[in-house]
Amino acid sequence: MVTARNHLRDMTVQSIRRRAGTNAPASVADETKSAGQSLARPAVPAVVHTISIVSYLNERASEAATLAEISSDLGISKSHTHSILKTLSHFDWVLFDARRKTYQLQAGLLSYITSLLNYPILEHVRTTLSEFVKQADMPCVLTQPLPDRSFVVVDTFRSRQFMQIFYPIGYRFPGTASAQMRALYAWQDRKTIDEWLQDWRAVRHTEHTVIDKEGVLKEILDTRKRGYARSLSEFAPGMTGLARPIFDRDGKVSYILSVSYLGSDDEVDERKLAELMRAATAEIHRLTLARVPPDY
Repeated sequence: MVTARNHLRDMTVQSIRRRAGTNAPASVADETKSAGQSLARPAVPAVVHTISIVSYLNERASEAATLAEISSDLGISKSHTHSILKTLSHFDWVLFDARRKTYQLQAGLLSYITSLLNYPILEHVRTTLSEFVKQADMPCVLTQPLPDRSFVVVDTFRSRQFMQIFYPIGYRFPGTASAQMRALYAWQDRKTIDEWLQDWRAVRHTEHTVIDKEGVLKEILDTRKRGYARSLSEFAPGMTGLARPIFDRDGKVSYILSVSYLGSDDEVDERKLAELMRAATAEIHRLTLARVPPDY
């Protein structure tokens, strides 16, 4: 346990130093020279050190750090480290435990980034999916899961070249819509999936709809392995649907990206389309600071 924690700490320190472009300088003069040479000029060493300290405390949020640990791990002199920590404490970015002599980030920091936290996430989604449609040359639909387990269309993105399969904003897919359903549950824990399956009631939308619980579970598990949900004429005859979830900052599915096309269309490359969907969702997650499952 200790070895693993130390290894994680070492990786964290290396990552911070790599971003800051510094190694452990031996003196204030060396610090200035190191920071000034490794970053595009003009570089301000005090700012670099402050960002490094905040990053360090953020990476190890579950455990507080002493002045000696921060100074040693980041290679910043104790006097500079202490001055920076004292300033951060004054502005409520850092909490100092006088009894343990440790430091850790505190919630006051959030008041300085409210514009980022409250930025309309949907705008990031729309911008990214508009670009996705251009690259894929295929329309897509953005839905949002609702408490009643249905999926409401919150936006549609049309392609100029591809035949349009139009679902108006506000249209509700039922909770049994195969691709949407599998995308929603595929990355959830097994307990959640099993509890949902207990209450699930099959609806045969077409002759190809998977309606037995064992088959539904297999499709959900296969979706996670594959990286996207797939419906082959299960919701609408002759139509293939692909879907991929979009997560929020809490790791919950906030939206689902889906595309539909004629299964008989030989010009559609499913693998290429799936890769473009992966790239689009990855970009959305990057822009919105989302928390995604490790195997997503």
